[in-house]
Amino acid sequence: MKHLLSLFFFISLSIITNAQETTKPIRDTQIERTCSILDIEGKLYENVVVTLTSISADGFFTDKDRVKVVVKDSDGKKIYKKTFKNDYLYIYSSGQVQVGRPNFNKIVIYKNTHSFGYRGVIREREGVY
Repeated sequence: MKHLLSLFFFISLSIITNAQETTKPIRDTQIERTCSILDIEGKLYENVVVTLTSISADGFFTDKDRVKVVVKDSDGKKIYKKTFKNDYLYIYSSGQVQVGRPNFNKIVIYKNTHSFGYRGVIREREGVY
């Protein structure tokens, strides 16, 4: 009986740890990530700073949430600037950041597993999977 109980415990623990994390959209927040490598529509950039600003719908000027994205290189020069309308900012406890709709991500920034820092991908039309 002890073995059966411990087996059940370890199986349930592995299921819980492998469950996918969910989060709600973050509104009226600005975050900044320094990416060692950022892929923008197939073109690679190194050592860039990505600033993501989530702006909620105010009901007066616009009825849709939006996310403003600014990418600067190490010299402070703007490489990419875009406002994603009707998209949301998601932040996970692992440090991963996503911009898009619930089932369609346009920007994903995640921790680099091989070294320190973050890596990112921006795919405006085809999405990041």
